[in-house]
Amino acid sequence: MNQTEKKKKAILETTFHLLNQKTIREITVDEIAQKAGVSKVTLFKYFHSKNQLINRVIRQDLNQLSSEIKALFENNLDFNQTYQAILQLKVHRLEHYQPIYSENMMTQYTNSPELLDDDTRSLQNQIYLTLFQKGQSEGKISKEYSQEDFFLILNIFNSGIKGLSLTLLLEKSEIISRFFLNGWK
Repeated sequence: MNQTEKKKKAILETTFHLLNQKTIREITVDEIAQKAGVSKVTLFKYFHSKNQLINRVIRQDLNQLSSEIKALFENNLDFNQTYQAILQLKVHRLEHYQPIYSENMMTQYTNSPELLDDDTRSLQNQIYLTLFQKGQSEGKISKEYSQEDFFLILNIFNSGIKGLSLTLLLEKSEIISRFFLNGWK
């Protein structure tokens, strides 16, 4: 690993540790640079802003989690076992974080629309889609639901109904109601 990579790694690791200790507002660029053992100029050479750095740290963490989840699909578990393994993996990871880290992730998700770049969203969507397809193939999720329906419900869980068109909500109201009353069956 060359000097540049070592410095970037130190900055990313330091930021991760600080996100696990303090609110985003309390973390300063000066503190990150000092604890990482680099100058502020060096930090800004690699990361244009504190916001961009925090986004990068959170994306790395999410991408690592996604990789671990993708590996679970290779274990030939049935749908229920796969779902439970994913849930346990997420719980296990959360147990290693301080509650402030999760709060920081949610704050950043709310305040920084560029947090989840296209690659991160694509990776997460592929995982959800694989789980959805596995559930349908094993009869755990009704074939009446399309991939579009699935992502609509997922979007509602993630973001609520804000930003969804009234036309789409009215068109899909039966499916949405059926899901919330009966689940995926």
